[in-house]
Amino acid sequence: MKNYSKVSNPCVLVTGGAGFIGSNLVDFLIEKGYKVYVFDNLSSGRREFVNPKANFVLVDLTNAKKVSELVAKIKPATIHHVAALPRILRSVDDPVGTHEANVRATLSMLEAAKVTQVEKFIFSSSSSVYGLQKIAKMNEKMIPNPISHYAIQKLMSEMYCTFYADKFGLRVASLRYFNVYGKRQPDTGEYSLVIGKFLKSSDRDENLTVFGDGKQTRDYTYIDDVVAANYKAMKNPLVKGKNIILNIGFGKEVSVNDLVGIIGGKTIYIRPNPRGEYEERRKYSDSHLAQKIISWKAKIDIETGIGLLRK
Repeated sequence: MKNYSKVSNPCVLVTGGAGFIGSNLVDFLIEKGYKVYVFDNLSSGRREFVNPKANFVLVDLTNAKKVSELVAKIKPATIHHVAALPRILRSVDDPVGTHEANVRATLSMLEAAKVTQVEKFIFSSSSSVYGLQKIAKMNEKMIPNPISHYAIQKLMSEMYCTFYADKFGLRVASLRYFNVYGKRQPDTGEYSLVIGKFLKSSDRDENLTVFGDGKQTRDYTYIDDVVAANYKAMKNPLVKGKNIILNIGFGKEVSVNDLVGIIGGKTIYIRPNPRGEYEERRKYSDSHLAQKIISWKAKIDIETGIGLLRK
C-alpha cells in the first residue's frame, strides 16, 4: 500500500461529488490542493455543483466492473464514499431502488478499494442506524435498532465496511452524520430537508408546515463541520484492518418548534404525522469519540448556521 504520509497532495476520490455533501467536500479538498476525482451518476446530484477543477466521471456505481477499472486507473489514496439516495421517506417509497444505490454501490466501491489497495476508505453513514433507543443522546456503543429501509441500508453498508476492513486490511472510518444542513441543501421536492423548506417558505411569506406536534428533536449539523470531519478522518492514520465508527453531530437537541422560532414565520400543524412511524421521536449526538480519535468537534450552532444560509 501507499505510504500516505509521504504523499504531498495525493489523489482523492469523492463519490456523490455532485450532491449536497459531496460537492462541498470536493470544494474543500481542492482548496487544500488535492487532485480530486468525482464519481456521480447525477441521479440526485447536479452537474453545476461540481467544482470545475475536479475531474468528473459520469458512472453508475452499481456497475462493479466499471468502477473497479476506473479506480485502478486513478489509484486514489483515499475514497470518500458519499454517494447515496438519501432520505428515509424515499427509501420507504422505493426500497429496491434505494437499496441498489445505498448498499450495492457501497459494495462496489469497497471491492474496488480492495483490488486497488486504496489506503483509506471514508464512508458517509447516518445517525438513522440508531433507530429507536431508550435515551435521546446517541453514542457509538448503542446497539443499532433501525426503523426504516434507509437506516437498514446504511447499517448494512457499515457492516460491509467492517467486513472489508477485517478481511482485507482496509483502513475505514464510518461517519454517522446527524441531520446535515447548509449550502446546496435540497429545498424543493418531496424529499427536501426541513431547514431548506422552512427557509424557502419563510422567505416567500408562506406557512411553515410542521408534521405532528413539532416536539420531535434532531441534532442539526452544519455542512462545514461535516466536511471538516471527513477531512480529519482522512488525515488520521486510522487503523489497518478496522472500521472506526464515529458520530458526527453538533451535540444539541433541537425541536422542529425550535427551528420555527429561529427561522420565523406562520406555522400550520398537520396531525398526526402521516409517516411518523419511520421517525425517531428524539435524537442528538454524543460526539466525544470523534473528538478523541480524529480531533474533531462541531463549531457552528444552529442559530449561526441558519444565519450563514440567510446571507
